Amino acid sequence: MEDKALNELLLESFPELAGVFDEYVSWQDGMDTGAFLTYEDLLLPLIRDAIAVDDGDFLRRATEFIERLLLCGDSYAENVANVGLLEGLKATCPDGAVRFFLEDESRRQFDEIRY
Repeated sequence: MEDKALNELLLESFPELAGVFDEYVSWQDGMDTGAFLTYEDLLLPLIRDAIAVDDGDFLRRATEFIERLLLCGDSYAENVANVGLLEGLKATCPDGAVRFFLEDESRRQFDEIRY
């Protein structure tokens, strides 16, 4: 998958990001803006906020999205999920709070991250 497809998937899965996404990519490469930074800068803070307020609905959507990326068979998409999302969560949130909402593959990969 290329950045454009990953960014389109992000907006399809999280339509509430549309306005902030447009502003974020307007000074970069538009839909071709790198997915690593886009996911880290736009989606990761929403996941952190959802963990802080225990927003189960959003966390379910987020984990389904992460799991989809990890299991799609595309190494770039898998790397974006790992580096752009799971590593950021590992570095900034209590492990228990993150592990609670992850599904099998994302939990396995989250547990393998070492600092």
